[in-house]
Amino acid sequence: MRKILERVVAGLILASIALYAGDWLVYRYRAAHGTEFDSVQVSQFIALPLKNGKVEFDYAGTQQVGCVRAVFPWADDDPCWWVRRHADKWTNP
Repeated sequence: MRKILERVVAGLILASIALYAGDWLVYRYRAAHGTEFDSVQVSQFIALPLKNGKVEFDYAGTQQVGCVRAVFPWADDDPCWWVRRHADKWTNP
């Protein structure tokens, strides 16, 4: 049983390394052709504290946010799948 578990763990590690390397190669290919970036529309909200201890949430509009078309974040940009899943941006002043 232990040998099977070791093989499964080793397989998962190798698969993770292959996924990371493949994502990097696809990102570099897209970067060479200028198609690595995309943009997603994000709604912005501001949380304003009131005097009575409550918090008021105000809609501040939408903004186009740049993202990278990959599985992992590259070039200090979040992947587009992550930005789309977190399309609401909350700001505390």
